[in-house]
Amino acid sequence: MISKPTIQKIIEEARVEDVVGEFVTLKKRGANLLGLCPFHNEKTPSFNVNPARNIYKCFGCGKAGGPLQFLMDYQQLTYPDALRYLAKKYNIEIEETRDETDQKEQIEKQNLTESIYIANAYAQKFFTGYMFNNEAGAVGLAYFKERGFLDKTIEKFQLGYAPDGGDVLTKKMLKEGYQLDILKKAGLTSPKEGSTYDFFRNRVMFPIHNMTGKVVAYGGRIMVKDEKAPKYVNTAESEVYQKSKILYGGFFAKNEIRKKDECLMVEGYTDVISLHQSGIENAVSSSGTSLTVEQIRLIKRMTPNITMLYDGDAAGIKAALRGTDLILEEGMNVRIVVLPSPEDPDSYVKKVGTDAFQKYIQENKKDLILFKTSLFAAEAKTDPIKKAELIRDIVDSIAKIPDTIQRSVYVKESSQLFDMSEQILITEVNKARRKKQGEQHKEEEKQQQREEVKKDELTAAAHKQEVFENPTNLPVLEHDIIRILLEFGSWKTQGEENEIPVVQYVLDELEGSDVETPKYKVIYELIKKEFADGRVHDEAFFTANDDEQVRNLAIDILTQPYTLSDNWWIKYKVAVAEKKDRFVKDIHSTIIRFKQFRNIAELRKVEKLIKDAKDDGELFKLIKLHKLLIEQKKEFARTIGNVIYRPAT
Repeated sequence: MISKPTIQKIIEEARVEDVVGEFVTLKKRGANLLGLCPFHNEKTPSFNVNPARNIYKCFGCGKAGGPLQFLMDYQQLTYPDALRYLAKKYNIEIEETRDETDQKEQIEKQNLTESIYIANAYAQKFFTGYMFNNEAGAVGLAYFKERGFLDKTIEKFQLGYAPDGGDVLTKKMLKEGYQLDILKKAGLTSPKEGSTYDFFRNRVMFPIHNMTGKVVAYGGRIMVKDEKAPKYVNTAESEVYQKSKILYGGFFAKNEIRKKDECLMVEGYTDVISLHQSGIENAVSSSGTSLTVEQIRLIKRMTPNITMLYDGDAAGIKAALRGTDLILEEGMNVRIVVLPSPEDPDSYVKKVGTDAFQKYIQENKKDLILFKTSLFAAEAKTDPIKKAELIRDIVDSIAKIPDTIQRSVYVKESSQLFDMSEQILITEVNKARRKKQGEQHKEEEKQQQREEVKKDELTAAAHKQEVFENPTNLPVLEHDIIRILLEFGSWKTQGEENEIPVVQYVLDELEGSDVETPKYKVIYELIKKEFADGRVHDEAFFTANDDEQVRNLAIDILTQPYTLSDNWWIKYKVAVAEKKDRFVKDIHSTIIRFKQFRNIAELRKVEKLIKDAKDDGELFKLIKLHKLLIEQKKEFARTIGNVIYRPAT
C-alpha cells in the first residue's frame, strides 16, 4: 500500500489546473478557469476550475472535487491508481508501507477495474516481448517492418504479436498468479468446452489506450489468409473499455491536438501510427466504429476543429458521412479531405512525405456541408427526385448547426449551388429546427415532471422536521457558519488575551448552539471532533476529504459560479477588498446574525410558554427570561443595523 506521507505529498503537489487541463480545454475567467464539463453534455461552459483552492466544480451537473477525484471520476481510476498516476506526473517517489512481493496476493486485493488494468499491462509487455525476443514472434515484427514502422514507433504504440497456439498467454498469466476470472473479463482469455484458450492467436497486436495511457483493450490483425476468420478482432467491451468512448491514438495525440487546435480523424490503426511516425501527431481514429457522440465530445474538449481524412472510395465516403451530422450538432467546425485514389493516409504520407502531405491537407480541406453538396450534386443534377432528396439531407444538416450565422452562410451557399430560392431553404431549415425543438421540448417536459415529483417528495420530508418556527432561514445562516469555518478556520483572530484560530473563536461563540441542518451538521461535528483532538485544518482537508459527502459539500459551499472581474480595477480603478482585509468583519457579522436568529426563535418559544404557564412561579421565570431575550434582540439589532430575520407569524 502507498504510505500516508506519500499520499499527503501527492495531494499537496498535484494541481487541479494541470490535471484537468490534460482532458479539458480551459480558458481564464477572472481568477478561475472555465471549460466545457467533461461529465455531461453542454454547449455553454459551466465547468469551473479554482486553482487557488485546487478544486473544480460544474455548476451544470454538480460534479466537484480535486485532482485526485477528477481522475477517479473521469478516467474511472481506483484511488491507488489515481495516486500512482499523479505520482508519475509529478515525479514523486512512491513509498510502500510493506514489501509487496507476492503478486498473487496483490492482485487478489485489487478491485475489478484495477485488476483488469494490471492484466492488460502484463499482456502488452508479453505481446511486445514475444515479438522482439522469441523466434516465433519474428513474423509479427516482420509485418510491422514491412509497413515501414521504426523500432521507436513500435515501442511508442506498444505493438506486439500474439503467438499461435491454444493458451500460451493464459497459461503464463495463471502461473504468475492472475485470476482466470480477471483474464476473461479483460478479454484476454475465452472459455472453450470446459477449458480455456487465448482470445488473440497468431495476430499482430495493437493496444488501445485510454486518455491516461492505460491499455484498456486490443485490436488484433490476422497473419494468415483465412476466409472463415475476420481480418481484425477486438476486445469485447468491459469495465474499462467502452469502444464508443475511446479514440485510438488519443493519448499520444492530445497535447498536439491542443497545440495545433485541430484533430485529424482517420480510419485505421496503421493510418494513425504512420502519421505520428511522420511527425503529424494530432491524428486519431475511432477504433473501428462509426464516430460516436462520446468520441466527438472527447475531441471537442481538446479543440473545436476536426478534419476528416478519407481515401478516394466514393461509396465508403458516403457511408462514413452518414454520422457526421452529429459533429455539427456539437457546434464543431468540420472539414473533409479526400486523398487521391487509391491512397489512404498510411500509404500517402509514406509516398509524398510529411511536408507534401500537410500541404495537400491545407489546400484540399472542404467544409462538410459544401462537400456533401458537391459529392452528391453531380448524380442529382439530372434526377429531380434525387435532387430533392439531396436538398432535404442538406437542410437537415444545416438545421442541426447551433450557430445562427453559420446556418445563414450555409443556406446562402446551398442556394447558389442548387439554384434555388434562399427563402425556401430558410423556411425548410426553420421547419426542421422547430420539429427538433418540439421533440426536445417534450423530453424536457417529461424530465421536469420527474424533477417536480422528486422536489415535492423532498419538500414533504422537509416539512416533517420542525427545527424552528421559521426554518427556511436556518439553512442559510448555518451555510454561512460552515463557510466561515471552512474558509477561515485555520486563520488567526484576536481572542480575549491573544491570537487564536478562527475555529476556536467560532466554536466558543456558538457554545450551546449546535448546527441543526443535517448536511451542515456532518461537517460541523467533524470540525468539532478534529479541534477537540487538537487538529485545526485548512479548507484543503475538507475539499480533498475521503468522505464523499464532506468533500462535495465543502466544495459546494466554497465555490461560486461567478468571480469578480479584474476590470473593476483595470478599467474603473475600483479596489475590491481582499479576503484578508474583510474576514474579521465577515466572521463577526455571520456569528451575530446566527445568534440573532436563535434569539428570535427562542423568544417566540418563550412567548408560547408564557401563554400556557400553569402557575405564577413559572410565569415569573418566563417573563424574566422574555425580558432578557428582548434586550438581546435590541442589542443584536443595534449591532447589525436592522432586524434581518423575523419569525413567521
